[in-house]
Amino acid sequence: MFDVKSLKTLEYDKILEELASHAQSQGGKVKARNLTPFEDYEGAVHALDETDEADRTLFDFSVNPSFSVDDIDEALHRAAKGAVLSITDILKVGRTLRVSRRLKKSIYTVNGVPILTSMVQCLYDNIDLENRIFDSFISETEVSDNASAELRSIRIRIRKLNDNVKTKLQSYITSSTYQKYLQDNIITVRGDRYVIPLKSECKGTIQGLIHDQSASGSTLFVEPMAIVELNNDLRTAKVEEQVEIERILRNFSMSIQGCEDRLRIAYETITDMDVIFAKALLGREWKASRPNVNTKGVVRINAGRHPLIDGKKVVPVSLSMNSEDKMILITGPNTGGKTVTLKLVGLFVLLAMTGMYVPAKSADLAIFDGVYCDIGDEQSIEQSLSTFSGHIKTIIEILDKITDKSLVLFDELGAGTDPGEGAALAVSISERIISVGAKALVTSHFNDLKEFALVTKGVVCASMEFNVETLSPTYKLVMGAIGCSNALDIAKKLGLDDEIINRAKNKVSPEKRRFDEVLNAAEETRRKAQQLVTDASLDRAKAREALIDAEKEKAVIAQKREKLDETIRKGTKNLIENSMEEANDIIASLKEILAKPEEEIAPADLFEAHKLKKKLETMSAEYDKESVVEDQEIPGEIKIGDNVWVKSLGKKGKLVKANNREGEVSFGKISVKVKKNDYYKVK
Repeated sequence: MFDVKSLKTLEYDKILEELASHAQSQGGKVKARNLTPFEDYEGAVHALDETDEADRTLFDFSVNPSFSVDDIDEALHRAAKGAVLSITDILKVGRTLRVSRRLKKSIYTVNGVPILTSMVQCLYDNIDLENRIFDSFISETEVSDNASAELRSIRIRIRKLNDNVKTKLQSYITSSTYQKYLQDNIITVRGDRYVIPLKSECKGTIQGLIHDQSASGSTLFVEPMAIVELNNDLRTAKVEEQVEIERILRNFSMSIQGCEDRLRIAYETITDMDVIFAKALLGREWKASRPNVNTKGVVRINAGRHPLIDGKKVVPVSLSMNSEDKMILITGPNTGGKTVTLKLVGLFVLLAMTGMYVPAKSADLAIFDGVYCDIGDEQSIEQSLSTFSGHIKTIIEILDKITDKSLVLFDELGAGTDPGEGAALAVSISERIISVGAKALVTSHFNDLKEFALVTKGVVCASMEFNVETLSPTYKLVMGAIGCSNALDIAKKLGLDDEIINRAKNKVSPEKRRFDEVLNAAEETRRKAQQLVTDASLDRAKAREALIDAEKEKAVIAQKREKLDETIRKGTKNLIENSMEEANDIIASLKEILAKPEEEIAPADLFEAHKLKKKLETMSAEYDKESVVEDQEIPGEIKIGDNVWVKSLGKKGKLVKANNREGEVSFGKISVKVKKNDYYKVK
């Protein structure tokens, strides 16, 4: 059973309200607002599988089913007792049948959704009853003539009687004899009987029954004797119409009564699926990912974003709590994001256990039997409790409930009282949580708690990053770091008088100053180490690129070797083969460097990798001083030192010797004798 107060604190209700806004049916909205997390692994996994199938249905198969049904619970309840349902109730049932049938059909078109396919098998498909309902009722107040043959016959008779009555009355209105007695030349109705308006002073001029009088008394509404019988017949026909409508409604009610159980199951299934698809829609809106759930107490979040904070302003949070970890102590400056981080972790766990995706790149979230938190101001005016007392009352309740499968979130544990006693209390409470075996995330400024974290097995340190240059928080969580409050520095930045700042610094205990100095030094060492790791990672990536480039250079050398003329291969065989062997040795060395674990790669190794790559590039260049084909001949006499194109080799070189029969052309370190007609002058 999850703690209601903690759920409220973590704003779980706001998430459910947002989920409800994505549901289509009123029943789905109600169910969304009343969701609770699963307390077992199987339940959470099943719920996540449901959401996954809904997501694929919507976005992979582009199937967007309708869940727009009315609440039929009350109607079914009355039908089960034999009551006659209203037209409105019957139409609600008809719409449920229509949605049920169409939903089943749409899900059957999707492959690989076994859970949803199983669910739609519970839907009730009664096309005969569905068609009869929509054929019989035009609106929630009007029954169609098609509802029954008897109703159609009665209404034909009513229409004929209406016409006869109006025809008779029209004869009075158009008669020159009676027009002068009438107040208006109109036909009206009084008490479901057709009448004409007669002037009061002309009473008795038209024989008939007086049904009403105007408020002023100047007009009498008279039913002429000539149409009394027609009006009686019309009234009788309308009574017959109502009797027939009642019979039709009773028959539909009995039909609904006969399938009440199946209709109820269908309605529940539709609204359940409505919630599932709402989860998928909300997950897409959040750009969320499916969390991996576990029973080992592992909580890992990669770039998590609180769903209730503007995505443009939120700073992603990453943290890790392994199975052997018992507690994460989060330190750092005020307003640095510690509380938001606590709420994010708690909320993410609840979302995963509810079968919802979480707004993060990835997440591994443990299943807990409860999430308990003490976050924010617990001051109670009604109970005359101070802030500290309110916190202690909440903590007592939490400690009574937690097990080794619980998650506890404490914000500023021990705050609100004497710092020395508060710190001691915070350490003792932390020890109790660890002894129970529960997982905990705690935020604090207390040095005692920081020392406790440093020396206690299973306690992991983390800190909200603080920019010492700008004296402002970055809202980034750094695992493995212990932060300082930086209160004095922040106060100075905000403009507090230097004299006050200096006096405050002098009042800080030497032990506190030494501790902060150690922490600052440790943090600086951590940052430098992190930078080295980052640089090493970058250099490792560069070395990996060097290996790829080396492989390419080796291939280029091989291609160039193949293109060389037989004469050149004879003269330079040893040089080329040695180059290929050296290239192979270089690549082997690069591979050996990259095979080492990242932490074992020394700067010297990385330097050697870059040097080897450069050497290989230089070797390749020796064979490709001129890689662009330049075959445009320049007219004129060829002289020693001119650039020439050797046609048989397809390469450009420099003429170093020449006679009437042949010339000697240099290609870098290689010189080749070629026939005089095999080369010509180029740029």
